[in-house]
Amino acid sequence: MSIVKNVCLATDLSEFSLPALEVAIDVSLARHAGLTLLYVHETGAFELPSGYVENLPSELDRTYDELNRRLAQLERKARSAGVTRVEKRVVQGPIVDEIVRVSSDSDYLVLGTHGRTGLERLVMGSVAQKVMERARCAVVLARPAKQRRE
Repeated sequence: MSIVKNVCLATDLSEFSLPALEVAIDVSLARHAGLTLLYVHETGAFELPSGYVENLPSELDRTYDELNRRLAQLERKARSAGVTRVEKRVVQGPIVDEIVRVSSDSDYLVLGTHGRTGLERLVMGSVAQKVMERARCAVVLARPAKQRRE
């Protein structure tokens, strides 16, 4: 059995990420590995309203404060389950690129899936699929409970 040093959980902080958190905690505990909680804040190109630029730093600060607060909730869950090494990371950039980049130092990457199918998946795309194609480590997908086979 190879030594596992770190598990990365890429989360969008939605309800769909909760099963993935459970899986990431289980893998971390089973392998005595650290856990990185990753959120990628994707900013698209858009035009800011007049006068907004002056308020941009404080708005971004509030956004990052909220993201860190929500990641801290996940960290508390992981620590209460027994994971001793937990790192929170909020990065900015293209979602797939940043997940692949940050997880490149990990042994496992855990992702939650929204469970989209058909036209919805075609239109929305699949971050999980794109990450799986490019990841440099093992990828574990956690589906929503309603889609799991019993």
